Amino acid sequence: MATEKPLRYAMRALYIALYVALVVFGTTVHPVMAASHSTINVIVILTAPPCEINHNKLIEVNFGNDVLTTLVDGNYKKMPVPYTVQCPTGATSAMSIRIEGTGAAFDPDVLMSNITDFGIAISSNGTSLPINSSKNFTYPNWPQLEAAPVKRRGATLSGGVFSAGAVMKVEYR
Repeated sequence: MATEKPLRYAMRALYIALYVALVVFGTTVHPVMAASHSTINVIVILTAPPCEINHNKLIEVNFGNDVLTTLVDGNYKKMPVPYTVQCPTGATSAMSIRIEGTGAAFDPDVLMSNITDFGIAISSNGTSLPINSSKNFTYPNWPQLEAAPVKRRGATLSGGVFSAGAVMKVEYR
């Protein structure tokens, strides 16, 4: 019995030491559970205010009332696309221009029109500018754009009023 008392004190001392160690080192005796977490990356891109194209007015290319269907070849009646671009002070000068629209069934690089086998090709400074593609430029030297009637090779066009539509976008690079 004399040895039982020191053993009891020793057990109490060990119990107290373990308890203190658990409290001091922040260890818990709860069952171990897998931690679940997610990482969220936030990317913020600051851009200058948008440029204004053609004072926010419709851009029209008038081919006149005398387009001869037999002469339509992509060069005949090539007309300038009249537009302006004005950007706010401090905007970057590295930009791109894009003409977005629906491609003609016979050539997806030209704008579809309301007449079968007939479309409008866009070029920039004499080089083809396929629709839905971008051309880089440096502001304020925006590209000179031209529009020209085109037809499917071998097609015979009938006369009539034609129209085609697209959206012009200018973007910072």
